[in-house]
Amino acid sequence: MRITGSHLRRSRPLIAAAAAATLITALVGSSPSAAKSGSSGGSATQLTSLTKGGYLAPAPPKVSPGKPLPKKSGTVPLQADLTVAGSTSSSSTTSAAPLAAGTVAPSTRKVALRALVIAQNPDDFGLATWKATMDRVGASYDVLYTRSQDLTAAGLVRADGTGKYNAVLLTDAMQAYVDPITGFSSALSDTEWNILWAYERDYGVRQAALYASYGAWPEDYCLRQGTEGGTGSSTLSASLTADGAKIFDYLKPSAVVPITESWVYRDTVDTSCGAQPVLMSDSGDVLGVRSVSVDGRDRMALTFTSNENLLQANLLAIGLFRWASKGLYFGEQRHYLELDVDDWFNASDEIDVAATLAADAAGANPDRRISVKPDAFQMTGHDAYNVRTQQNALRAAFPLLSSFMLNAAFNGEGADLTANKTCYPNGGVDKLTATSRCLKADIEWINHTYSHLKMNSTDYATSYAEINKNRQVASQLGLTSSKQVLKTGEYSGLGVYNTDPTNDIDPPNVDDIYQSNPNLLAAGKALGVKYMHGNMSFTAHQPTCFDCGVIHPMENAITIVPDWPTNVAYFATTPEEETFFYNYFYGPGGKFAFFTQPQTYEQVVANESSQALQQISAGSIYAHTMHIDNLSDYGGGKTLAFDWVNAVAQKFSALYSVPLIDMKWQNLADYVADRNRHFAELGAGVNAVYDPTTATITVVSPAAGKVTVSGANKGGGATTYGSDTSTALTLKGGRAVAVPAVLLP
Repeated sequence: MRITGSHLRRSRPLIAAAAAATLITALVGSSPSAAKSGSSGGSATQLTSLTKGGYLAPAPPKVSPGKPLPKKSGTVPLQADLTVAGSTSSSSTTSAAPLAAGTVAPSTRKVALRALVIAQNPDDFGLATWKATMDRVGASYDVLYTRSQDLTAAGLVRADGTGKYNAVLLTDAMQAYVDPITGFSSALSDTEWNILWAYERDYGVRQAALYASYGAWPEDYCLRQGTEGGTGSSTLSASLTADGAKIFDYLKPSAVVPITESWVYRDTVDTSCGAQPVLMSDSGDVLGVRSVSVDGRDRMALTFTSNENLLQANLLAIGLFRWASKGLYFGEQRHYLELDVDDWFNASDEIDVAATLAADAAGANPDRRISVKPDAFQMTGHDAYNVRTQQNALRAAFPLLSSFMLNAAFNGEGADLTANKTCYPNGGVDKLTATSRCLKADIEWINHTYSHLKMNSTDYATSYAEINKNRQVASQLGLTSSKQVLKTGEYSGLGVYNTDPTNDIDPPNVDDIYQSNPNLLAAGKALGVKYMHGNMSFTAHQPTCFDCGVIHPMENAITIVPDWPTNVAYFATTPEEETFFYNYFYGPGGKFAFFTQPQTYEQVVANESSQALQQISAGSIYAHTMHIDNLSDYGGGKTLAFDWVNAVAQKFSALYSVPLIDMKWQNLADYVADRNRHFAELGAGVNAVYDPTTATITVVSPAAGKVTVSGANKGGGATTYGSDTSTALTLKGGRAVAVPAVLLP
């Protein structure tokens, strides 16, 4: 018999706390990324928010459209006898004779797998975009500030003649600025430009500029003047050319790249000087170009600014870096979609619109809190069966999501342990367990504790029982669930909670990892738990590197793997309920008013799926979280959860040619642990060198650990994603590992 009644624990927060804070990011771009200062490292997105009445309210977007580049005519003279081989150079100003495009033989000199980012200063507009791109993949890089540091040959070449960098990344192609006193100034001298170009030529290193204009200074990219101006909040649509589709081959050839909040040079190109457009507007303006210099160097540039939080940067900046490095770099780029639905077998609140409006009308709701009907919703056998139906339809409609599988975080107290294994396409609440057993292979199961008990202060025995009893239920029902993964109710026990234990609506007012429940951690460790779900809403759960986890400082055997929240409210079962909530919070006069017009359900889905796409396109592996109410069939098999998934799938499939990966939660968590080890290796000074004469990459680190290398093809350990190949290498301190290299064209 299915267990029901007051002993079931059903409450959870009104909305995921960070959802409000991150709402704007996908709409117009905000939330600056916090990147480590220095040469390399990772970063975690920091949620920018204002606290109002306990909620995290959306912060105003911080998007600068960028500015036009200074006007400068002429060229920097090419110095023919300047060389960086052996870290020496000449200051001769003799011009080199023009060379036919592509006539310079590829370099046979060794280069390190490290990028050189060239920016004017820490406030350079393009710097944050390059750093975010590097940090997201897990690459090694240095930043040279041209207005305060000299570019020297010795800074580009090691004592043994190995090049320090295999990619040169310019924030803009000119490195020019207007000094308020002296007027136009060059951040690089003519000699410095020539040292850089000589290095690129002698070592076969490509140069990519995030932003360039027409003109020939300091060198000619073959761009010719058209028109220019800012897009403002409107969108300029850009498409790949045939040449661009080969370079950005992870995108669909037909992908339309939206360019917004940018200063744009709508140029033409002089193909007679060895250039090919790679990106163009619908009206035929050139927005990106690849060209070969007169001394045979390969260069690429875009002609518009890009904020690191805009979709255009996620789509294109990684392609520039990937091309410049020829696909050889630390880390890798993948795209993931995971959806957790919490409280399977449990009961949940449902929004009470009438009561909420009545409280408002009576003046009894100054904090604009939404009223709910406690425990009013329970999944049915039909809702569970409908998951498989919708999942199969999604896979058929979107081949790039062929591996998608819903993750169900279950509370075993509400399951019927006597249920059979029969699917009930039209079954009610009493048929949920039987249908779940029938569908056990179509859903991934996550231990969400036995009764959804808040575990912020539970004793050891209770903590142990909540974890272990839920495992026993899974075993009895035949549901396969990893013993190493645990998701506590409301992320409780991990230092994030509300000091009012009766308040299940407002977000937590304690956010401190050291306030975690030591009894829960001890019980989890004793039961073999290695990974616990956290939430990106909370500072305590935000890792210091991208796609990493938080190794718990009170129990190093446990790593917190955060989830992404959504604004699909836990108590919403229909489009009408979700739309009411959304406008009550974000519409005109709402608790966190942002929109000037009430949003329709279609707009809500568009906003939320765009937010998810932003996270996915950045390469985030973290799962998104919803609840069982969102799986209620509101008509014709439709649900709020699958409306969201289908919208995400449609947007991703319109842009990308590579698959959207869904993996087992155990594998996801293991990958996160590997990312921790990867960034630890970067911090320890891991070094990789590509030798073109042997087509190998040699990796060595002072410390033992694990690091992923793109372009490394170690037999049996390599994985592919589109045209990319990468290998996770296990290193022993001080010992070199040599692997075959696979270069991208």
